[in-house]
Amino acid sequence: MSSYQPKRSRGFTLLEILVSMLILGIISLAFIRMFSTTLDAAGRIADSNQLLQEAQVAERIMAARIKLAWKVFPPGTSIKINNGATTYNYLASSDTWVVGTDPMLAMILPPRKPENYQQCSATNPDACFRFFAYYAFRRSDYLSAVAPGSAEALFPDSKNDSTWVIMEYRRTLTNTNDPSIITPPNGEAIYAGTKGRLLIEYVQPEGVSPAYNLFNVYPDGSVGVQLRMLMNSSKRVYHAPSTADAPLTIRAVPRNLGVGN
Repeated sequence: MSSYQPKRSRGFTLLEILVSMLILGIISLAFIRMFSTTLDAAGRIADSNQLLQEAQVAERIMAARIKLAWKVFPPGTSIKINNGATTYNYLASSDTWVVGTDPMLAMILPPRKPENYQQCSATNPDACFRFFAYYAFRRSDYLSAVAPGSAEALFPDSKNDSTWVIMEYRRTLTNTNDPSIITPPNGEAIYAGTKGRLLIEYVQPEGVSPAYNLFNVYPDGSVGVQLRMLMNSSKRVYHAPSTADAPLTIRAVPRNLGVGN
């Protein structure tokens, strides 16, 4: 009489375990690479979108000023605001900006209370006309123009030293209640002691491909504002909009040109 003996289960050999671990490692590595690529692409899109959103905000701010303008200084106008470090034309190594040649836009806005413009004075600034200017220079120049550690300072970023910042300068013209005699700034005392304010950083310089013009003043007094953003990181270069797309563009028409003049 024969007795039944069940077969013993055979364990995995060392070779089988090693092959299984190798296959699992290859699958895991592929998954990690796919996840990393997806995460990197999402981060790249998010960074580009943030640059684009900042550009849109800056353009809306400038367009709002342009729409209020009483006068927009035409191409060829020389503008010397003052001798301050935040108003200097570093791109041309000059204290003077030229509209249409340099990245500069200058305009006169009406008083906040235009019905009282004849009562303009230092004690009644809301009745006074206002000067606004937008201009660009290198980010590294801005860092040298403001005190390190101040509220105006930016963090050093050597990879982006050559990108531009756009500045906003504003001054209430309390020295006159007659707009017909307002002339382009030429370093008069009324402009002394006032700094430019940072509007936006990481702006692509105009001459970098694809080239564009920040400001265009047209014969009808309307103004075109174009923006391209550029930021260099340790891994890549961000463009917003992409180099294949047109620059972010707004054309604004002043509503108060010469009103009451």
